[in-house]
Amino acid sequence: MVQAGIDFSSQRPAVRPHTASVDVIVCVHNALDDVHRCLESVQRSSSPPFSLILVDDGSFTETAHYLADFAVAHGCRLSRNETARGYTYAANQGLRASTAEFVVLLNSDTIVAPEWLDRLIACARSDPQIGLVGPLSNTASWQSIPELVGSEADWAENPLPGGMAPEDMARLVARYSGRIYPRLPFLNGFCLMIRRAVLDQVGLFDEAVFGRGYGEENDYSLRSTQAGWQLAVADDAYVFHRQSRSYSNERRKALCEHAGLSLVKKHGSGLVDAGVEICRDNRVLDGIRHRARVMHEREQWIREGRSRWAGNRLLFILPVMGPGGGANVIIQEADAMSRMGVDVRFLNLEEYRTDFENSYPELKVPVIYRECCEDLVELAGQFDAFVATVYYTAQRLLPLLERHQPPVLGYYVQDFEPYFVPEGTKEHHEAWGSYTVIPQMVRFTKTEWTRNEVLRHTGADCHLVGPSVNIDFFRPRPRSKRSRSDAVRIGAMIRPSSPYREPRLTMEVLQETYRLHRGKIELLLFGCDSIDPGFLALPRRFPWRNSGVLNRIQLSHLLNEVDVFVDFSSHQAMGLTAMEAMACGAAVVVPRRGGANCFVNHETNGLIVDTRSFRECVSAVSLLVSDASLRSRLQGRGRSDICQFYPERAACRILAALFPRP
Repeated sequence: MVQAGIDFSSQRPAVRPHTASVDVIVCVHNALDDVHRCLESVQRSSSPPFSLILVDDGSFTETAHYLADFAVAHGCRLSRNETARGYTYAANQGLRASTAEFVVLLNSDTIVAPEWLDRLIACARSDPQIGLVGPLSNTASWQSIPELVGSEADWAENPLPGGMAPEDMARLVARYSGRIYPRLPFLNGFCLMIRRAVLDQVGLFDEAVFGRGYGEENDYSLRSTQAGWQLAVADDAYVFHRQSRSYSNERRKALCEHAGLSLVKKHGSGLVDAGVEICRDNRVLDGIRHRARVMHEREQWIREGRSRWAGNRLLFILPVMGPGGGANVIIQEADAMSRMGVDVRFLNLEEYRTDFENSYPELKVPVIYRECCEDLVELAGQFDAFVATVYYTAQRLLPLLERHQPPVLGYYVQDFEPYFVPEGTKEHHEAWGSYTVIPQMVRFTKTEWTRNEVLRHTGADCHLVGPSVNIDFFRPRPRSKRSRSDAVRIGAMIRPSSPYREPRLTMEVLQETYRLHRGKIELLLFGCDSIDPGFLALPRRFPWRNSGVLNRIQLSHLLNEVDVFVDFSSHQAMGLTAMEAMACGAAVVVPRRGGANCFVNHETNGLIVDTRSFRECVSAVSLLVSDASLRSRLQGRGRSDICQFYPERAACRILAALFPRP
């Protein structure tokens, strides 16, 4: 019975060119082609201040000569071992020569991209407790994207998509990153940034135990953690790794196996196994990998949109005050259109300006404010298409037909809106007629269910554009500390002003769930204030926490905290909040009636219930509370499946409906 209680942190500041001193240490043992590519990329993509330290660990003549010439040409420090001593010894040589505030150990079989140092340092600077930082990569054990495991149970190699260079991949990673900086107990040593204070406290790599190479970074990770430092992944940085061309795959595997045994012998299997489990079951990294799988597809849709519709002008009539599912969908797809080069804008009411801008503080799409949405003729020459978004805005488009060359008129059908207004009223009549008031209007909707409802009741057909959710905004993030780690957190929207959301049924189900699982669950509510008369009239005699009416930033953080999200609405045309919950990593329960089955497959990535049955609703929630294995399986599959519903595809389908071209 508590209002709020969740910390809604702000977004991170933009990455800026670093000013800290950095030493980049590259240890080399032959593999000249890789070395050449690596060093050229470091020189090309590293912004000052930085110094390059080369350690030639017994390379053959050709490579040794190349390193000597490179060091002279670029002013690098070079030390050489006439006989190879092994990576751990070579790395320590470089570390001893370093004096900078940050030191990066970079494998000679890597390729870096612009801003790589800036992004690694920004991650370290985000928290003074971060002592070690590593980037994402194609093959870097737990930091690999998009796949973790490849053939024969070995780490995936993740070759770049055809025609894409490492720099292109790095740009995509940065563009779609949440800059979450997830913490891990282990970081891969292929590209490892170490803060000077860590070196001063923890010392160098353990040559006595890990002198042969491999495992030294895991040992250093554990030693740094035990000294109080945190290890973070700069999830907006990507470094391509060609994977051990200095050694054969067979020798690499043998060295890894030996290093693993040495690590357990030194630190104990309990500590090592616990660290591996954290890495393996990390929901934040899992979310990052799922999003990496669709980055290239999303870019293809953007290129398609830009080639076909760049320069088109589009106005959405969006008279909304606060946050809501329908507005969120339109905003995320309009933002995608903007990235396609479409001049897209919103028309809202002046009286809603303050509340709307408070609800969407991060909004990028321009907004035109007017005293009313009646007179659109004065804007007719400025846009190629006008799109209604709620039933009473459809008729407002009629005067535009009187133009000599009228613009395209569209209607974004969010639901079958006659269900929401009392029968026999003027509003009900207007809602019913909104689908046919302009016969040539281009209607489009998200789900087959809504399309069928409109067609069945009015005879008007709609283009199906498909569901979408902002997977960049709604994603797994590190969770706040819980008072009880074993309690299952259940989230629910309570909105008495929307009867179809069944606020009374929802509270009754939660009350019964608490009676059955007292002490095992925590209930997190949102959607209305605790002093709302409609809320006060609902069953409330059980422990709950209410965060009230949330904007998108706040909602994304709350949904990240819940293990289960329940929606017991009488129907959902799509069910955006459930999609957002899945994107944040929650298992979901959604109503059978409606369009939620377009993204939820029963018992595969969520549960679908008949919300007319109180017992079925309670049983579904109880099952997710009591069956941790099922809950985890649905969460994992949901995190994966929901990433297929990125906004760019739906945005292109809307543009294709409004501006059909061969």
